[in-house]
Amino acid sequence: MTIEFKNPPARKKVEPRVGAETQSIIDALQSRPGEWALIKKDVNPNSTTWWKKRPGIEAKSSTIGKPKNRVDVYARWIGYAA
Repeated sequence: MTIEFKNPPARKKVEPRVGAETQSIIDALQSRPGEWALIKKDVNPNSTTWWKKRPGIEAKSSTIGKPKNRVDVYARWIGYAA
């Protein structure tokens, strides 16, 4: 068997689809950079994961005052990395 030394192919980056509601949230965050906003109330904790993966957005969740397995999602626009 012959071995060929080379790098694997680059992974194709796929941007998640953004609906009208999500785009309006992103636009609002961009209009007030660095300022935290409550963007989702009483949602599944997995909702935060999608927001954390968005470039230019910092997101956190809070369970304070929430029933089990529910969170509020906060986000702010921090800009794209240079």
